[in-house]
Amino acid sequence: MFGDLLALPEGGLPKFIWLSAAFSVFNTVQCMVQPLGMTRRIYSQQPQQVTPLTSHLFAAWTALSAILRYKCAFNMGDALLYDITFWSYVIAGAHFMSEVLVFRTVKLPGPVLSTFCVAITSILWMIKDRDVYVH
Repeated sequence: MFGDLLALPEGGLPKFIWLSAAFSVFNTVQCMVQPLGMTRRIYSQQPQQVTPLTSHLFAAWTALSAILRYKCAFNMGDALLYDITFWSYVIAGAHFMSEVLVFRTVKLPGPVLSTFCVAITSILWMIKDRDVYVH
């Protein structure tokens, strides 16, 4: 996985997306191995709602996101893959925003802040550079 970095397309966006994929793999493993650990820290306002099952579901979503991001990082010119990856960031950002504003299970500032930063940065950067990569 790390040896592939040299094969990434030019520019910072593919590297950023690849790094996001790497962190998603870490988060997936963490949710499977220690399902109540970090997940309860993220959903700190309602930690009793976090169960091993919800953590495993979160791991499955995150694994899918990691695969999308990894494939997109190396195939930035694939419009369908680019767009699906873009929407995965939108869904992740919207999910956590709803948990903060609607369901009140997540507190800002907190561990979820990094997720917001990655989602917002990715969304804006992917909008800005879409024409650079997708022809």
